[in-house]
Amino acid sequence: MKSQITNAMHREQARISLKDQWGTMAWITFLAAFIRFMIGSVVGGIANLPKESAGSNVMSFLLNNFLFFAITYGTYYCALQVLRGKKVQSGMLTTIFQGKFYLPMLLINLIQYLVELVMNLILLLPVLIFSGVTLYFGLMFNTVSVDHIQSEMGGDIFLGLLLIGFGFLMILIGVFISGVFQFAIWVKMDDPELSVGDTLKYALFLMKGRFGQYLLLQISFIGWFIIGALVFGIGLFWVFPYHDVAIASFYDTAREEKGAPAVVE
Repeated sequence: MKSQITNAMHREQARISLKDQWGTMAWITFLAAFIRFMIGSVVGGIANLPKESAGSNVMSFLLNNFLFFAITYGTYYCALQVLRGKKVQSGMLTTIFQGKFYLPMLLINLIQYLVELVMNLILLLPVLIFSGVTLYFGLMFNTVSVDHIQSEMGGDIFLGLLLIGFGFLMILIGVFISGVFQFAIWVKMDDPELSVGDTLKYALFLMKGRFGQYLLLQISFIGWFIIGALVFGIGLFWVFPYHDVAIASFYDTAREEKGAPAVVE
């Protein structure tokens, strides 16, 4: 089912919704980044683990998947509220830590992590075959250095082309997976009575037949992210809300055009 709303309309709706709240959303985006940075710095200082060590990787995993994810989801919650004409405030960042949200959202986040892990394991199998275990698991868990990758690519043209090709494929699949799970977050907020399984099924249903348009909407923000990053990244505090509210508009449109979860077969 093709949407009647174009990507230009989603971006326009985002600008209209943000008109009186862009500053607030920029502040919320800054707070989210600042909180993550401060907690990471404090915990890292206390643990005092060497960079790239197993202990450091475990600590990063725990922080990202049991704490920081909830802050990120809090920004998604704010974006959806802005789209729907509601006033937002910085305290909404902690919405996901409420009892009714934290556990199901944690489960959604962990499922996304596992899905992405499995997909990467499958997509990078040619690297395992042609280059061995070290590079394979290094790419999987982001523990291999850029210099190592460049040296591997420089020494083997076929491997270099393979990495580029599969890297592009991983990006496409990653965009699809992240889109479905971002929809799932909003679905769970809108319909907290749904099970996590039904939430994910409905989110996939919303994306079905619309990934091409969703991908183009994401691509349309690349220029904005580049511009936002030019002034020491400060502009990104305004670009991220613009992006998230536009994606929320895409979600709301899909929900309106395809129907509520109850109609999904």
